[in-house]
Amino acid sequence: MKMRNRMKKHSLKFISIFLSLFLWVYVLNSEKVKFEKTVTLEYILPVDMMFAAKPQHEVTFMIEGPRAFVRTVAEREDRLVIDLNRANARKQLNFTVDINPAQLNLPFGMVVERVLPRRLPIKLEKKASKIVPLKLQFAGHLPEKLSLSNTVLEPAEVEVYGPRSLITKLKEIPIKPVELESLTGLNQVPVEVALPDERLTLTSGYDIKFSYQLKAASANFTLKDLPIKFLSHSRKINSSVKTASVKLLVPDKIIKNRSNVSSTIQVWADIPDDARGRLEVPLKVVLPPSIHLLEISPKTIIVNIQ
Repeated sequence: MKMRNRMKKHSLKFISIFLSLFLWVYVLNSEKVKFEKTVTLEYILPVDMMFAAKPQHEVTFMIEGPRAFVRTVAEREDRLVIDLNRANARKQLNFTVDINPAQLNLPFGMVVERVLPRRLPIKLEKKASKIVPLKLQFAGHLPEKLSLSNTVLEPAEVEVYGPRSLITKLKEIPIKPVELESLTGLNQVPVEVALPDERLTLTSGYDIKFSYQLKAASANFTLKDLPIKFLSHSRKINSSVKTASVKLLVPDKIIKNRSNVSSTIQVWADIPDDARGRLEVPLKVVLPPSIHLLEISPKTIIVNIQ
């Protein structure tokens, strides 16, 4: 009998401790706290419109609610979609959009106290496009005894679209400056457009190339009988021409060691993957950045591909 009474007492103590802990955790997590949450805005524009001025891309919600949900809500990635097709954008180009606190989905017990900013100014403009020429830009200087000639951009012009007020004033589009010191005997390098305003966009993806020729007063280094290598998946390639000669402009600090120069230069015949039979292919020279190609002989070779 005494044992039973002791067991009941211990059980009651355990239950009371458990209930106390449960109530303490419940009260702690039910405590009201205030916190901020930044939400990204996404806009849906009418197809013939663009922003005349950069819009607000974020708003901050001031929220109050139980501590238990704070971390979940704060770390959640939320986006608000603002459809400007529903905001009479076709009738008015300058207007405001109100952010409704109810647009943010929150757990039970949480409320939005404020939204900053609550009203978003919107300025729209008709979209327009235009074909404009590209403008070359350079940075740095060429090495001594070298000059640049036959400079060509391919394509020479691109189509750009953006706000009508910008497009009507647009005369040309610059490319990002080409570093002259980095130019080698490759004769062609990829370049990128430097759009003067973030609201301007190219109508499609352009693969723009800068073609050029490097010229020198004279060559100071000649290599003969360089073996020609074949760049192809086909293993059966024959050619009566096995070697090539190159004339180079080499910096004085490098020219002293002739064997090192020879080991860094390769001649390749670039053969298309689907090529078969008798074919004339150009030769390409792979050079270190500081060495410049002036001439290669022969420029092309005849190969037989099986």
